[in-house]
Amino acid sequence: MNLNKNDVCSFAQAQLNTFNLSELKIAKELALRSISVEIEEEFEELNSIEVMQARHSHFCVSGVLVEDYAERIIELESDKKLVYGIRHMGGNIDIPFIQLLANFSLTTKEALELYESVKPQFNKFNPLYICFHSSVKLEDVDMIAATHMVTSSREIKKLNAWPYEEKLSFKIIRDDSYHAWYKKGYEDFNREVPELSKRVVANSHESMEGSMEQGLLQLVFLGGQQIGLIAAERSAFLGHDGIYFHEIFIDKNWKGKGLAKAIQRKFVAENTNETDFVWGTIDHSNLSSYKTALSNGRKPVRYENFVCIN
Repeated sequence: MNLNKNDVCSFAQAQLNTFNLSELKIAKELALRSISVEIEEEFEELNSIEVMQARHSHFCVSGVLVEDYAERIIELESDKKLVYGIRHMGGNIDIPFIQLLANFSLTTKEALELYESVKPQFNKFNPLYICFHSSVKLEDVDMIAATHMVTSSREIKKLNAWPYEEKLSFKIIRDDSYHAWYKKGYEDFNREVPELSKRVVANSHESMEGSMEQGLLQLVFLGGQQIGLIAAERSAFLGHDGIYFHEIFIDKNWKGKGLAKAIQRKFVAENTNETDFVWGTIDHSNLSSYKTALSNGRKPVRYENFVCIN
């Protein structure tokens, strides 16, 4: 079964409802168009033979065929439909899960019931979780992963400067020479906090290229001494102009001083327009990054929920 125009519209509306936009000024029609394009493009991409073959070759799961990586759609009762497919958290072969996208609001109980109806199609993957999104924090899920944290640039710029902010400066990164230092910093962090080692990891230099090309990958200095880096990228939020935060990294010798919120606020003040949304997804277990976003007025508006199925 393929996605038709009516399908896309119904899925887009349901996905818009997984965002709590009560405190944000969002043009609904613009947001729906943006989500519709995203749904269509992802469905088409994941069902392309090139992508399915690439995933099959990359993960090399025993007994799995190329077509097992297809994104599927099924029709339920009362015009309800479900798109679903296999994923791997962070590209980790050891953490397979099933992504559920419905054209109606999902509860944890409904998500589990729906999985049971498609479970035989994924036995070879031995998935650990099902995943779906919600606009509120659910208490009956096993794990919350990525949380959308959003506010407007204008609101952040209204905040008073944080301590140390006047001593901060930035320098645009123009090549990959920074990455060995940055990666080592994460390796040290993962050794110290091993419970986050599979979920909070360094970005590859390839994933930072967009930030570098836009001049939004920058080293951070405090009083002339290099203490970290920050990476952002111009990326729309629900069809509205925005800047997406990929990373705020601070050398371990400078952690615990409240510098992250100062770095973020000053970076926003120097690199964004008044009408931009400032957003990003933060792993819910990464409390330091979560608190930094909250300190600068970013609000949790969407939750990525994981429920154990084994």
